[in-house]
Amino acid sequence: MNKEKRKQGEKYLKNWGQSIIDIERIQNDINKAKRENDVFNNIQIKDKSDIINIYNEVLDEKLKNLKQVICDYKFVDDIITDLEEYQKDIIKYRYIYKNSWQAVALKAHISLRQCFNIKNLVINKILEHI
Repeated sequence: MNKEKRKQGEKYLKNWGQSIIDIERIQNDINKAKRENDVFNNIQIKDKSDIINIYNEVLDEKLKNLKQVICDYKFVDDIITDLEEYQKDIIKYRYIYKNSWQAVALKAHISLRQCFNIKNLVINKILEHI
């Protein structure tokens, strides 16, 4: 398998780990925009359609972004779901909790080589599906 494809698989894993934070951040942005829009709707201005359209465009963009992040997260999460528990833990320790590979190996009580084998197993499964 070529190096670029492997890097792409690794990128999917990194994005999966970051997705949890991104989903929460985007959801907070959407909620904030909705609150601001609600406040604005209560203000009496003759022609506020342009401003309302801008708010709607911002919300649509954020919702589209949220949907994409969730789809990407679900794609990798579905692959990880099929792993054994200790394998899931290894992937989570590394990509969600951002531990070094050495720390992952110590926490999981396995060798670094086994950690890399599990990572490669997941990358190969990702590459089979893209």
